[in-house]
Amino acid sequence: MATIKYLLQSDKENSNIYLRYSVGRASVWKRKTGFVINSKNWSVDKAQPIQKTDELKALKFKLDKLAIFINEAYNKAISTGDEIDGDWLQYQIDLFNNKIVVVDLDVLTNAIDYYIAKGDKLTSGSIKNLENFKIFFINYEKDCLRGKSILIRNINLNFIDTFKSHFLQKGYSPNYIGTYLSLLISVVNKTSLSGIPTHPEFSQIKAIKKTKEPDEIIILTEEEQLLIKNTELTREALINARKWLLLGCLIGQRAGDLLNLTENNIKEYKGVKVIELKQKKTGKLMSIGLFPDAVEIIESGFPYKINLEHFNKYCKEICKEAKINTLVKGKMRINNTRILTPGVYEKWQVISSHVCRRSFATNFYSKIPTPFLMSATGHSTEEMFLRYIGKASNENAFQMIDYFNKINN
Repeated sequence: MATIKYLLQSDKENSNIYLRYSVGRASVWKRKTGFVINSKNWSVDKAQPIQKTDELKALKFKLDKLAIFINEAYNKAISTGDEIDGDWLQYQIDLFNNKIVVVDLDVLTNAIDYYIAKGDKLTSGSIKNLENFKIFFINYEKDCLRGKSILIRNINLNFIDTFKSHFLQKGYSPNYIGTYLSLLISVVNKTSLSGIPTHPEFSQIKAIKKTKEPDEIIILTEEEQLLIKNTELTREALINARKWLLLGCLIGQRAGDLLNLTENNIKEYKGVKVIELKQKKTGKLMSIGLFPDAVEIIESGFPYKINLEHFNKYCKEICKEAKINTLVKGKMRINNTRILTPGVYEKWQVISSHVCRRSFATNFYSKIPTPFLMSATGHSTEEMFLRYIGKASNENAFQMIDYFNKINN
């Protein structure tokens, strides 16, 4: 059981009154109460002010109220699983003395909402990441903190170490954890500009430097796309998703942009059909010429809208039906977990919406000049583009010779 005792540590005229808080023999903390007294007016035996003036009686009344306040806070902390330590005790004393005002913005999940609302020029992708980030910490609060809200002012080195260890043990990659740690730092910094205090150790928290993990290059070859095109499908949902999949491999757009296309995006200039769109991630206006196969898909009836989750699921089913089962190295979720497990799988198992853009870039490399491909995919540098399709930087030298030979012929 927790016990409280007041004491002085000096015999001065203005002596600080200390509060000694004990929760068993191993857990004893002592902090200043914020009150002072002439040591001559203090009863060592009773551990309280001597009741000889109204002023001293009022001081005893305040100390009694402080003891009640801390005991109530202790009972609440025990029920919610809060950590009881010296910092907790000081925090309660400061609360009692109105030195700290807990506001909604001090709660991390509320601070995330504030960051989204006040964020300048946040893209829809960034907002989605922040929303997932909020859900991530809500689940962390449920799993590890018994539902206790994380306060901005309590985010210290120990909190970060515990957070990282927990998710490393659950199998999350350092890069995955590092992404959310970077978001956490950004949110706390933004919130602190509104006057919310941070922990003294917060400035020592550093983002995890990401290590580049080489991606497995998973694409659908032109032969595999032909297999998909000619596979007999009976379900309307799969027939519709097949149109999105094959169209995506012919226009090279991210899934978020691909699945938001409508017939209104189709334009015609000088007899040539193109797709015009504004990329969500980059904000770039794109105009992509349509190959005959793409025109054929569109003219057979523009695919109706589906969400990304269903598209990813249907892509796997379609490729399984088409027997796209070459063994490849890749990553997939096992037993519906959030963790991507590397291994060797049949290709259909590791197919997702991302295969569209990468197939386009890879299949048309060396057939279409690289700047045109980069313009369609939205890559800003040639180095990024070549790394994206798994090509070395000297590939362009061979491509240049091919063009030179064609010119001579």
